[in-house]
Amino acid sequence: MSILRLKVLILFCIFSFTTCARLFAQVNKARQLFYHISEKDGLADNVVNCFFQDSRGLMWMGTQNGLTSFDGSELKTWRPGAQSTNDQLLSNRIYAITEDELHNLWMSTENGLSAMDPITKKIHTWQYDGDNRMRGLVYDGGKLWIASGDGLLLFDTREKTFRHFVNTASDAPNVHRYNNDLNGLLLDSKKRLWLATVNGVWLFDITKQNFEQYDGPNNDPFYDGMINTVIEDHAGKIWIGCWSHGLKSLDPATRTVKNFKTIVEIPAHIMSIAEQKVEGKRYTMWLSDFLTEFNQDELKAQQHGLKPIAEAASLEPRCLYISRDNLLWVSTVKGIYILDPTRQLFNHYFIGGQNRITNQNPALFAQNGKLWIGGDTKLQLETFDTNFNLLSNKTPAIRNLDGYNAPEIAIMSITPYDKDELLLSTTLGILQLNTKTNKIQVLSKTIGDSTKKTTSFINNTFIYNKNIWCFPWRSGIWQFDSTQHKFKPLVEKLAEASGKPKGLNLQDALADPKGNIWATDLDYGVVKYTAATKKFERIVTKDITPYSRAVRILYLKGAVWALVNTSVVAIDPETDQTKSWPLPAGMDKFVYDYTDDGNGNIWMATRTGLVVFNIANHSFNQYTEEDGLVNNDMDGAIQKIQGGEMVYAGENYITSFKPAGVLRVPARKKLLLTEISADDTVLNISSVKKIIVPAGTEKITLKWALLNYTNPLQNRYYNKLEKIDKDWNYAGNKGQIEYNHLPPGNYIFRYRAVTADGLTGDEHTLAFTIAPKFWQTWWFICVMVMLLVLLILMIMRNVRIRERKKSALQLQLSALEMKALRAQMNPHFIFNALNSIQECIITKNTNTAYTYLSSFSKLVRMILENSEKQFITLEDEIETLRLYLSIEKLRFDNSFEYLIDTGPKVDPSFVNIPAMIIQPYVENALWHGLINKKGEKKLLIHFDQRNGNLECTIRDNGVGRSHTAELQTNTRIKKHSMGMKITEERLQLLETEASITINDLRDQNGNACGTEVIVVIPLEF
Repeated sequence: MSILRLKVLILFCIFSFTTCARLFAQVNKARQLFYHISEKDGLADNVVNCFFQDSRGLMWMGTQNGLTSFDGSELKTWRPGAQSTNDQLLSNRIYAITEDELHNLWMSTENGLSAMDPITKKIHTWQYDGDNRMRGLVYDGGKLWIASGDGLLLFDTREKTFRHFVNTASDAPNVHRYNNDLNGLLLDSKKRLWLATVNGVWLFDITKQNFEQYDGPNNDPFYDGMINTVIEDHAGKIWIGCWSHGLKSLDPATRTVKNFKTIVEIPAHIMSIAEQKVEGKRYTMWLSDFLTEFNQDELKAQQHGLKPIAEAASLEPRCLYISRDNLLWVSTVKGIYILDPTRQLFNHYFIGGQNRITNQNPALFAQNGKLWIGGDTKLQLETFDTNFNLLSNKTPAIRNLDGYNAPEIAIMSITPYDKDELLLSTTLGILQLNTKTNKIQVLSKTIGDSTKKTTSFINNTFIYNKNIWCFPWRSGIWQFDSTQHKFKPLVEKLAEASGKPKGLNLQDALADPKGNIWATDLDYGVVKYTAATKKFERIVTKDITPYSRAVRILYLKGAVWALVNTSVVAIDPETDQTKSWPLPAGMDKFVYDYTDDGNGNIWMATRTGLVVFNIANHSFNQYTEEDGLVNNDMDGAIQKIQGGEMVYAGENYITSFKPAGVLRVPARKKLLLTEISADDTVLNISSVKKIIVPAGTEKITLKWALLNYTNPLQNRYYNKLEKIDKDWNYAGNKGQIEYNHLPPGNYIFRYRAVTADGLTGDEHTLAFTIAPKFWQTWWFICVMVMLLVLLILMIMRNVRIRERKKSALQLQLSALEMKALRAQMNPHFIFNALNSIQECIITKNTNTAYTYLSSFSKLVRMILENSEKQFITLEDEIETLRLYLSIEKLRFDNSFEYLIDTGPKVDPSFVNIPAMIIQPYVENALWHGLINKKGEKKLLIHFDQRNGNLECTIRDNGVGRSHTAELQTNTRIKKHSMGMKITEERLQLLETEASITINDLRDQNGNACGTEVIVVIPLEF
């Protein structure tokens, strides 16, 4: 849906023009102000067949191409689908709309009956087994009376059934089809059903179910068979609109038909009639053709016509409707026009004969029921009554004065002097007019003397203590000396901000209660004359800066007021202190003139329209072309006249208005929440107390509307969502806002609207809840918390069990490590090693004894140091093995050879392994494999890295395990390798993936040739 673009059209109604004696053309009636809606704004079709306002206040329009709703903010349209079904409109052409007590919307269409659910907006349709051209319908307690092209139909809204009533009351059978060709119907206040047919007006008795003709050739001398419409007015009177015989009234009691075709400007062809309340208890009747206004009390008619462009042909209205806010809705081929009688605020009168009243600024003055207007060219000075009828023209008299025949001479201001005297400030001196004798004379053509530069351009004159002061252009203040009949200077210059004297360019002045004079300067703001000191001074404050512009000076409520640049400034006459109120944005372009209305309001003619400021509450209001002004650029003069009315003169027209009417407080408009949708799915907001937004919704759209159809483009919408918005958001002239990715929870949405008149409506609220996803619900969170607590308890329990187990394992490890230590430090090894050392000493083999003793001491020290550690580096393990094997090799007279090496991927200094883990297998290979062998004896110890593990291979070329077992059996020696058993138990306690593999090596003949032990230790230590 496109954004609503309501175009305000100031339309001149077609009136007769009467030309006054000279040049002033008077318009007898103010022009009408309409608001326009068309297809460009979202209307389904420019041609609207019917209007209806539902119980909520929404406007519905049945068009030639679908159904449109309008809530003052948004236009929505419904049309039939590609295929005809019972859940959509069966025709684009909608002729009548009504509503039942359940707020269902019923529509008669070109092809059947349709109903719309008020909540879901779903449409259902029904068709009669016959002619389905349904042109009108009324609702009556569960029943719908329908005007069709084939007679009267009754539809039971509960049973969903049709009943057909055929009018056969005429004696002539050939007219039966005309009797049953219905254009419309009316259920009046007395429950009488009136039928507009192609053969007059008929009454259908609902109780007796018979037809009776009330307008026919027998009782109507101006009988017109084709009846377009029948309505009932506020007094219960029946009115008839005919195809060719205009307007008629019907008295059912006497069956009297009265025709009004003889009244001037009553149209002959009337498609629609509507009655509107205009003021007080008075009503006016609108007739469709030429948009004719009919006053039935005075029996007068006036054709207004609708002309978007003055030169264009009048748009012929088709359908008229009065909404509950007393607006007139008019259907034309160019769309809808809306008329508010209370918005006809401004009356405009246009000057004939010249394009502008003056090339300067118009002069306005009101006195004794007369309005004086001063200008130039052909309108130098004229007077009018309160209805703007020309009373007198002083222009010829001025032209007859010596030197005043030039058309460019303009009247700048009009000032009262004495009882019957007026002073006219002009661009060529000052004139004096006697209003009683109409004599005009020159008071002074120029201001100045022989020693000073003279000027003739006079801005204004001011009377002070019966003395005439005049304000020449940029020449200060001069006072008239009646004895010498010339003006003398009082003050010509005052120092500017730089201290340099600058000529005064005064425009207006007034005296306060103490006799002090306050004057406005077009260049320097405000000038004050103190009566006690007889001195002039500039008023310079934070609000009136040097080089400020001020036009008028006002005295209101004990303060001096002026418009300084674009701020309203109040001056305390006692202290000269000031306060200011800047014009709001959009109103602060330029102020041409201003005055007060006597009720505390200052009215300003500005470049952006008419602006009013209230000095009590400091509020601003603005009125523009959309409110009926001719032009927003009001380059002219504004003045209060008798009766409190205001007059503005500018360009070639004069505008009058009543401030009280413009400032009226309009009736409050209803504010509706029209829609809330979750991810484009509309939620039900009418019958539920609490709105639940489904879980997982990413986008929430809220729409609200102010049912103000008078000037909807100027409605302003605001919103605030608690928890999200800190301040109110301005939504523009359309009540719609979207929120994305809101977390689950409860929300309060606040919304309001302000009319073009500045009337703020009540704040409304909507509470809604965004449902959480199941894992965000309270029960799920509670279950998760309980599971988490249970898991923590289980973890704590397992930790305690593991700690206890770890403590027990630590004790076992410590015991096994002590056993391993004892295994490495077994008495036999120590005893034999010491014996070998002793033998070297006895045999005086000192070097060998020293080497033996040194290696033995290092080995003992390393074993004792490593016994305190759970893990040692591979480098320390290799060093321990080297010391151990060197000692054993010395003991056994170098009877075996050994080799310890590492693979290229192994860095012994960075690899950690359990302490004392390899030595038992090396000892076992030495004692059980090599010692019992004869011949060459070799032992290989190789460390390498494979698959993230440290692999240690201990290979000997000894007798093998089987031969060792035979030896033990034959010698009956049962020696168990405690070191290997202890090592296996230690690896199991460490709970690692370590493994020990023992392989028996055999030669090609299958004989044992050694043993290979592979110890795999993970590199996680």
